[in-house]
Amino acid sequence: MENTEHRKLKVLLCCYACDPGYGSEPGMGWNFAYHISRHHDVHVLVESKFKEKIMSYVQQRPEIERSITFHFLPKFRHRTLRKIWPPSYYWFYRAWHKRAYNYAKELDNKENFDLVHQITISGYREPGMLWKLGKPFIWGPLGGFTDTPWCLLSSLGWKGALHFAIRNVANQLQKRFGKACRAAAAHSATILTSTTKAVREIREYWNKDAVLMNEVGLETHHTQYSPQPHEKGTALRICWAGEHIPRKALDLLLHALPLCKERVELHVLSKGPRMEAWKKLTHKLKLDDVVTFHGFIPREDAFRIMGTSHVFCITSVREDTSTVVFEAFRYGLPIIAMDHCGFSTVIDESCGIKIPINSRQQVIEDYARHIDYIATHEEERQALSKGALERCQHFTWDAKMNTINKIYEKALSHKMQ
Repeated sequence: MENTEHRKLKVLLCCYACDPGYGSEPGMGWNFAYHISRHHDVHVLVESKFKEKIMSYVQQRPEIERSITFHFLPKFRHRTLRKIWPPSYYWFYRAWHKRAYNYAKELDNKENFDLVHQITISGYREPGMLWKLGKPFIWGPLGGFTDTPWCLLSSLGWKGALHFAIRNVANQLQKRFGKACRAAAAHSATILTSTTKAVREIREYWNKDAVLMNEVGLETHHTQYSPQPHEKGTALRICWAGEHIPRKALDLLLHALPLCKERVELHVLSKGPRMEAWKKLTHKLKLDDVVTFHGFIPREDAFRIMGTSHVFCITSVREDTSTVVFEAFRYGLPIIAMDHCGFSTVIDESCGIKIPINSRQQVIEDYARHIDYIATHEEERQALSKGALERCQHFTWDAKMNTINKIYEKALSHKMQ
């Protein structure tokens, strides 16, 4: 049941990316804005490219219009320059934040907000300037802290390996010495972040205590499904889902399958630039009869495949958290993933298996070993399935809002002291 024991506040949210019909950053922005608006009077600053989709959605739902006021601000772009020099994106993104700050100053003079919450984009590198408004400032959930394990770079293709190697080095420098993020942290009443590693680093580099909160969640009254039993002697059905890009590192799982002693099937959902390379690897490893690439299919078909699977595998080498984790939990799927990124926080021994990262070959062998174990220990797999269904309840939006409301109240109480 939703906890309503809190003051209704006037809150300014910064959600550069916000889209009710999308996942990733835009979906994160929308979900936070919507659920916060169920408790408070919310004004949201959004990049104007999202206006059409947001207003089309909101106009069909008058209750949202009554609780959220959107302010759409344009961002200038130079697509040719971005192709030549991708980091130039941040020049224009920073300029948008300056425009948002100037707009927010005028808006605050009119509305007199109780506090300000910076949500998306969640990366810590460009925190914007709303902390300069002099109101209690909440920042996050922050992402971008996670580095890609050096021993797994070879799984990303040469372009991916080069990109993430450079990112690792830049990330270490920015976390330690970035002026903008350090200034925003110094003026934050509370910082939210999605990984325990980020909590430690925020304390070490910025001298601030952070609150652990995942950037994604489940509806409180979500549907749960009965887990599919695995009959002895039949193939264990493994599901993998995600955009086919280097950091998803599906090749780790593909290399693990020939090492499995038990019969398995792998069902790969979605598509992307690495799809053809992974198909070629599948053929090279003689797994054509084992692996099915379904491509991008309707959500109901993807959920049908997920619902008839026995285990879910995640191989991402750089991620905060992913909505697909909770979708797998909804279907009672135990998850096998690396002990890394946001998965370290979400997955525990009640609902899945976490693989340590010591070397690429060790990771591959551990995936094979745990898949074989799951295939031959149905009673334990069923226990993990039950645990997955129970684990969902820790990550509902009502649970998040209980935490956020306490954070808001604490920030205001400190202001009054």
